[in-house]
Amino acid sequence: MENGTMEDMDVLWEKVECKRYELCRNITPAKLTPYLRQCKVLDEQDEDEILNSLLLQAKANRTSRLLDILRTKGERGYVAFLESLEFYYPELYKSVTGKDPTRRFSTIVVEEGQEGLTQFLMNEVVKLQKNTKVKTLQNTELSRKTRTLEDEFKKLRLANQELQAFQQRYNKLREERNTYSDELLRVKDENYKLAMRYATLSEEKNMAVMRSRDLQLEIDQLKHKLNKVEEECKMERRQSLKLKNDIENRPKREQIFELERENEMLKIKLQELQSIIQ
Repeated sequence: MENGTMEDMDVLWEKVECKRYELCRNITPAKLTPYLRQCKVLDEQDEDEILNSLLLQAKANRTSRLLDILRTKGERGYVAFLESLEFYYPELYKSVTGKDPTRRFSTIVVEEGQEGLTQFLMNEVVKLQKNTKVKTLQNTELSRKTRTLEDEFKKLRLANQELQAFQQRYNKLREERNTYSDELLRVKDENYKLAMRYATLSEEKNMAVMRSRDLQLEIDQLKHKLNKVEEECKMERRQSLKLKNDIENRPKREQIFELERENEMLKIKLQELQSIIQ
């Protein structure tokens, strides 16, 4: 763009503002600041603020601050910014201006003379060399870290295999434990049933013992009664024999009738006693 344009700077910068989000998202400020300083639209303090300020942590915030500073520089800032886009970000240059980049050196740089242009190119070469050296160191460090990570990965893979083996062993032991737990519950249930059965049998046994004692007592009582009845029967027999002898010795009809009657009564009593014993 020529310096003698008749377009108002505010209008031109509004075109840039319309692309602010796209510019902030894609531009890396550190790539543009050396060129902008060479064009003297930024000074060392501006560059330090844009690249190193703690308030501008994100890349988009640094780019946004760069655009704000350039806008204060008027037409010179606008021209230098477009030329830096043309040199480093041709696609963004076309998005902002609608023109294809020509890759011409800045008229602002040319104004500084051949010496200034040479110094700018030397600074760019030194910057590229530094970046290359940094990249080489970074690649070396990354290679070292990669080897370290590979060794750690091998160790982790072996550890994972061991863990899988332990996991399989653990699962097997857990299955066995579950099996034994089920068996234990079954045995406990059987023991409980047996204990209940044993308690029932013990109670039945105690009741049987008590019943047996009662029956034994009744048997002893009946034996005692039986012995008593037998004694009575013996006495009655003796009396009967005596009466018989008396009858024989005293054969009177009245006495005989009396003795027979008594004998019949004794027989009846004897039958009653036998019934009781049975």
